[in-house]
Amino acid sequence: NPLVSILIPTFNSEKYLRAALDSALAQTYKNIEIIVHDDASNDGTKKLLSLYKDSRLQVIHTDKNHGMIGGWNFIQSHAKGEYLKFLASDDLLEPTCVQELVTAAKLHPSAAIITCQRKFINDKGKILKKVGFGEKDIVVNGLDHAHWILTTLRENKIGEPSAVMYPRKLVKFAGEYDATFSQFADFEYWIRLLQYSDVVYIHKPLCSFRIHAGSNTTAAILDGRFISEIFKLINKYYLDSNYVKTYHLSQADKRN
Repeated sequence: NPLVSILIPTFNSEKYLRAALDSALAQTYKNIEIIVHDDASNDGTKKLLSLYKDSRLQVIHTDKNHGMIGGWNFIQSHAKGEYLKFLASDDLLEPTCVQELVTAAKLHPSAAIITCQRKFINDKGKILKKVGFGEKDIVVNGLDHAHWILTTLRENKIGEPSAVMYPRKLVKFAGEYDATFSQFADFEYWIRLLQYSDVVYIHKPLCSFRIHAGSNTTAAILDGRFISEIFKLINKYYLDSNYVKTYHLSQADKRN
């Protein structure tokens, strides 16, 4: 059974962190390490984390804030697992989440991304909707899906980091998350991972993505990052000849 690293970056998320961490500790899959990076929080996060005593849990406190994406790269660099599984500090995992993602990974050992359906919940935990890649379990060619993303920019079918697991060995090829993005940093990283292999999708809600007033998603809607980062994404991939070749992009695609 491969070691899976559950990575929980957090900054001033005391309100939701306990529920997120408890959902990681409740995983039925036993071969896990859980790393929490408290990125210079000034709320009660440090005190909360001090209450946990579990051999699977490693807590890292830093005094200087890395920024959201810098924090993702920092915590990813500390992982030892064969697979990496991010969990946002305001999201939740179902108890069987890692077990079912690992089972799918074993069936498709060359997969670049293993993902699942997810529930969107509000600040109280009420289910707002369920969102997924499709209507059934499916395996999709990575380059084909990356081309679809880059030529439609319609939606993130793969999902947020809390829905996704990927092999740590691919990080040395794909590189780090691009810190020039914020709202689209995960979306952009999935595109890079997709050049190496397929997406495996489990049509079952194995995690919950929380929408609330203090979330980065809410802030991005209000400050216009959704729009500005779309153009940044287009420029990154259509102005780089290597990406154009890798993802079979054309100027007609860009115009469309």
